[in-house]
Amino acid sequence: MSKRLNLFAILVLALMVMFTVSCEGPAGEDGAAGAAGADGMDGADGADGNLTCLGCHTQANFDAINGVFALSGHSAGDYVGYAGGRGSCARCHSSEGFMDYLAGYDGEDIPYPSAWSCGTCHGSHSSLEEGISAPLQTMTAVTLIEDGTTVVDFDGASNLCANCHQSRRGSDYYEAIDSVSIDGVLTEVGAGNVAINSSHAGPHHGPQSNTLSGLGGYGTSSTGAHLDVGCVGCHMGDYTATAGGHSFIPNLDNCTVACHSSVTDIAAFLTEKQDAVSVRLTAIADALVTAGALALEDGEYHPHVSIVTEAQFKAFWNYMYVYEDHSHGVHNPGYFNTLLTTAEANLGL
Repeated sequence: MSKRLNLFAILVLALMVMFTVSCEGPAGEDGAAGAAGADGMDGADGADGNLTCLGCHTQANFDAINGVFALSGHSAGDYVGYAGGRGSCARCHSSEGFMDYLAGYDGEDIPYPSAWSCGTCHGSHSSLEEGISAPLQTMTAVTLIEDGTTVVDFDGASNLCANCHQSRRGSDYYEAIDSVSIDGVLTEVGAGNVAINSSHAGPHHGPQSNTLSGLGGYGTSSTGAHLDVGCVGCHMGDYTATAGGHSFIPNLDNCTVACHSSVTDIAAFLTEKQDAVSVRLTAIADALVTAGALALEDGEYHPHVSIVTEAQFKAFWNYMYVYEDHSHGVHNPGYFNTLLTTAEANLGL
């Protein structure tokens, strides 16, 4: 036989091996124990490996999830651009940054950042051993950035969310500022005052892990029932074409079934509670504009570079905590009431 035929035979054999390999299925049940000195019976065969994988890895399943995920802000990538590539922001503003953070390379610039996708959160099949229905990159308890010591643990999948949905710095950062540039003039802060040094001042966008845990603001700490539910209990669950699942838009039917069965109109109930918080927030914001802590531009309130009294700063900080949480009081109603009440008292409202 010629060398050419030998090579052809080897190639055919390699292809036959490659196309007959399957995924390894779960182990079968142990066989019955044998009599003393004798081998036991063979255990039952495990499920076919390919069938096990196809429980999730079907095109139809992926299409359904991607359709819902398209509704999510995580998918839109609105904040990926500059923030997603900047080392200090990339951890939460790009898929590559988050993966680098999990691998221990937090703080690295990302040359070509992209929005979050399936692989950002999913991939480590070892989490399935913990009873999680889908593989997650991490479920480890999270040390809060705010103080570098406090640990929050939602006991499961919600810990993945907590890596980013938390305050990026505490109030003591601002309390330690000695001087600030105001209209190009370096100004001493002075005793009894606090500096607001940028238009991004505050806990930053999304301190939900802190607020659920009753942490971060000025006032007595308190937690509510939503702490035990975590993130995925409300923001995922059963999905429709407009809410639930990987849209991360709460499906209000989940709220009624799981906890609020006595509420006949959950949407109206939430609207009433959230509107009440919004009215209080607006009154506080207007007072903070007068104090110089906030600026009102195009109908929106933003932190304003200024020097304010300690009482005004505490009101500003509590306002930013409630506002940046974006649930308008839902995540931890008791704690938010404390934060707003403290802010109102400090502003004389």
